Amino acid sequence: MKKALLSILVIVLFFLLVDFIKANVSVPRGIQIKIDEISSEYHGVISDKFAVRNTNPTHLKIITETDVIEISPNQKIVELAEIGDSLIKPANENFAYLKKQNGQLHKIFYTKLSQKTRNHKSFPKEWTENWMESSEWDK
Repeated sequence: MKKALLSILVIVLFFLLVDFIKANVSVPRGIQIKIDEISSEYHGVISDKFAVRNTNPTHLKIITETDVIEISPNQKIVELAEIGDSLIKPANENFAYLKKQNGQLHKIFYTKLSQKTRNHKSFPKEWTENWMESSEWDK
């Protein structure tokens, strides 16, 4: 009887350990992409607007002081952006500043955040209540 109870306890603890490791070690790819996008930081000039499929532009090519990067931000940024405008993305913020060549400055959320992403255990807790406008589409 004691061996049976001990066996059941070991099995339960094993499954709890596996669940704990999965929850705290692996981050789903989609969640990690959002975390990486929010964590990123750059300041550069838009050199190209393009699409990877046969659609309207969905991506921007940015020339920074040290690099050329390609991004796929919030579609509103792509629609408002023109070649020669500047884009400033602060680190750990889900917004970017689009500085037009005429000096106008637009603050626009950077990437959409679904409620599922916000509520996921891997999404940083300190970000869950920030940038609510980026989730309005998911209601």
